[in-house]
Amino acid sequence: MTGRSIGVAVAFDRHLPPAVRELFGLLTNVGDVGVLLAAVALCYWFGDRRRGAVALAGVLGASSLTLALKGLFALPRPPTTVRVARATGYGFPSGHALSATVAFALLALALDRGSHRRRAAVAAAAVAVVCLSRVVIGVHYAVDVVVGVGAGLAYVAALVGVRDWRPRRAFAVAGVAAAAALLTNGLTPDATAAAAGVLGAGAAWTAFEVPSEASVRPLAAFGGLAVLGALGYAGNALELTLPAVFGLNLLVPAGIVALPLAVERVRKEESATVT
Repeated sequence: MTGRSIGVAVAFDRHLPPAVRELFGLLTNVGDVGVLLAAVALCYWFGDRRRGAVALAGVLGASSLTLALKGLFALPRPPTTVRVARATGYGFPSGHALSATVAFALLALALDRGSHRRRAAVAAAAVAVVCLSRVVIGVHYAVDVVVGVGAGLAYVAALVGVRDWRPRRAFAVAGVAAAAALLTNGLTPDATAAAAGVLGAGAAWTAFEVPSEASVRPLAAFGGLAVLGALGYAGNALELTLPAVFGLNLLVPAGIVALPLAVERVRKEESATVT
């Protein structure tokens, strides 16, 4: 098995009831990139703007780093006989484990609600559930998630300088990861989508001056998540040409960054019309 032990995955397959494994099949969605992007988008829209932008850059960079490492090692997933979920691509390291580690660690640092210890505990619990779920449903070996967490922590450590919350630096680090993903994978749809996401968010943050006081109302946030989520689904789940994949994945994170500015302009236009 290419040097990776399958014992844990087999043990779960043999001894856990199917209903339990199906439950973990639902819980694993917490680590989906789309879910993590929605979480950091809400942090960006309703929290501190700079901290939210760094969290957004972190998730986009983590996705790129995952692709870069998977393309570099090119190690397979466990055999389909132990899986209860569909998964494609290489298995090492676990992208869910890596991305969830980066996202929840940065959210724990970015948010102000509750104590730091409590936020860290919630983040650790969420990451643990995601990691366990990947092995329980049989799509990863145990070592895949362990290395994924380690790589995620290393990525967060590389962003330690953003404790003063410098989004441009965070987007630059994400850009390096995106370039590495293209280098190890070539112009695949996944690598193209990852590079487009980093470019779109970074360019939008650099180009637009989004005022910190530009608030997003819950209705606008719900509509934004719905529209951007639909575009993201189309850009990643449908069989599109590479230019279409690039364009849609460029637009979604750029939309996350620009939504507060768009909402503020609409609000000012409405106020001017009333007066």
